[in-house]
Amino acid sequence: MVIQEFPSERPPALRTETTPLTSLVHHRWTADHEQPLEELEKEFRDRAVDYVALVREGRVIGVCSLSRLGALLGSRFGFSLYATSPAHHVQIAHPLIIGENTPVRAMLDLALGRPPGEFREDVVLVDSEGKLIGLIPVERLAHLQTALVAEQLASLESQHETLRQQNLDLFQANHALRQAQGVNQGLFGASPLGIALLDQTGLIQATNPRLGELLNAGAAANLHPALGGWMGERERLRFEAFLHARVLAGAGAEPATEEFTLTVPRRGPRLFRCCAGWIQATGQISVSLEDITEQRGLERNAQRQEKQRLLDTLVGGIAHELNNKLTPILGLAELLSHESGSDLVRHANLISRSAQEASRIIRQLLQLSKPDQFQAVPVDLGTVVEESLLMLKFQLREQQCELLVNRAVGPLAARADAAQIKQVIINLVLNALDAVAGRPRPTIEVSLSQSSDGLTLTVADNGAGIPPENLGRIFDPFFTTKPPDRGTGLGLSICQSIVRLHGGEITVESQFGFGTSFLVALPPLSGAVAIPAAPDQPTARATAAPRRVLMVDDEEVVRLVVQEMLVAQFACEVDQARHGAEALERLATGAYDLIISDIRMPVMNGTDFFRRIRAEFPELAERFVFITGHPGEQALQDEIALWGVPVIAKPFTLPRLAEICGPLLQQPDERNLMRSTL
Repeated sequence: MVIQEFPSERPPALRTETTPLTSLVHHRWTADHEQPLEELEKEFRDRAVDYVALVREGRVIGVCSLSRLGALLGSRFGFSLYATSPAHHVQIAHPLIIGENTPVRAMLDLALGRPPGEFREDVVLVDSEGKLIGLIPVERLAHLQTALVAEQLASLESQHETLRQQNLDLFQANHALRQAQGVNQGLFGASPLGIALLDQTGLIQATNPRLGELLNAGAAANLHPALGGWMGERERLRFEAFLHARVLAGAGAEPATEEFTLTVPRRGPRLFRCCAGWIQATGQISVSLEDITEQRGLERNAQRQEKQRLLDTLVGGIAHELNNKLTPILGLAELLSHESGSDLVRHANLISRSAQEASRIIRQLLQLSKPDQFQAVPVDLGTVVEESLLMLKFQLREQQCELLVNRAVGPLAARADAAQIKQVIINLVLNALDAVAGRPRPTIEVSLSQSSDGLTLTVADNGAGIPPENLGRIFDPFFTTKPPDRGTGLGLSICQSIVRLHGGEITVESQFGFGTSFLVALPPLSGAVAIPAAPDQPTARATAAPRRVLMVDDEEVVRLVVQEMLVAQFACEVDQARHGAEALERLATGAYDLIISDIRMPVMNGTDFFRRIRAEFPELAERFVFITGHPGEQALQDEIALWGVPVIAKPFTLPRLAEICGPLLQQPDERNLMRSTL
């Protein structure tokens, strides 16, 4: 069936990118895809068109061309053979069918970009349901393309004229600006300092651009009329006295310099060096300002780094010596605990517990002076809190501050870096101690709770609280309300960074005059991950033949204690050496199953000794253990870690020694130990 819709010969009225595609339609003639070719050929002759859309059930499925139809039926015997064939038998191979919402430019790109054999074919326009809207001849598309190009050329000419005018305006503006800059440069525009001319009351009468930059105010019109307007009340009174002294001193006096804190918009408190002098001829005060905030920060940072280096050296040395002294105490106490007699065992356990607590305090000091790199592992947050508060017992007692600790029963598991979380807790409690100073009954409450959302640590105090205007800035770096000798403004900023590194968040609630609460929320521990527990007590083993161990340490009592431990646990034969050089002499006369060596020793230290072992006795290097009171610099620790040598930290327990040395002593001896031929 053929739907007879006669074409419109009127050309489209619009020739722009907004032209509706329906206005380009030439005709809307369709033919059923099963219509016989002889009927279709007659329709082509009657309508005088070159293309017709083929439809099935009202939807366009292709396009038939007069040329293909004529070529088929006009061939020899073509009419007799194909006259009754369906119309889709002669549809073109690649008809271009587009939706009515297709952008004009996209439609032009598709139609005009077709290969030569398809270029002159009509474009079929359909609606959203695939029904024919009409056929568009390529000639109309070419006309539309020409119109678009013309419009674009006109638009480019208009833009060119606009740009030319803008360039002219810009040139004139630049010329005026250069004149203004010349005047300003002649006054004091070239100065790297912010300069202002003030009257005797401190009101600004003239400035250079640099002052606006330093005060983050932009143009001079945005400046506060009085320079003291950027200062707090106490600082402003001091500044006014400073200016008054310059007036009294007169023109003959040398300019004076002092430092003042100005609150700069969007930058916070900034420290400025202010130099002022009296100008007798104009009756003005000349003031130059230099922002020295970063300079003072760098100076304080250098001082802190110097103090930190001193602290690292001091703490490392103390830790090494104390751990050396604690090692025999802890080792002998453990050996005594295996003896008979309840009182002796009880006393030995008390000695062991005290030594372990002292060792734990030393490790915490080392962590605070030089913490390890961030490493989140499953920990009991309750234990971390207890160990942190243990280090603050002295400060709490000195200020007679009551400490309340509330926590849920049982372990509170979290994935965290214990050393960094301790730093957060200690910072928050020390801030709370500052806040409750001078209160009638100072109280700090530390709470730890757990929910499905994670763990929440709360540090609350009954101090003076935080003023509302400062509450939103307390986590900003270098923001502090404490005097310079009491704080740097970095504590809470560091706490926030640490908590966010753990995937948590820290918030504050404060009521001015009544107290403050800091809340640290940490995410829950995903999965059933157990918190590492202390190793079980080792059991003694019997060996077919006693193993030989070389114990190297400059502390005689440490060598003796380790010898007793190894003999009691493994029935070993233990030889001793005071340093690496002496140990090499021992290796020249005997073979050993295991070497245990301190790191810090005179003559030849443990690392140099190991390097010799690795070079001359590579098999024995695989049965080497370091013990140390303090390993030293991070670079040395990293090198030892690359070697893969076990490290036992002093003081250590018998279970810890057995845990590391046991597998090395129990491994099968599949090769003869190399005897030295030094």
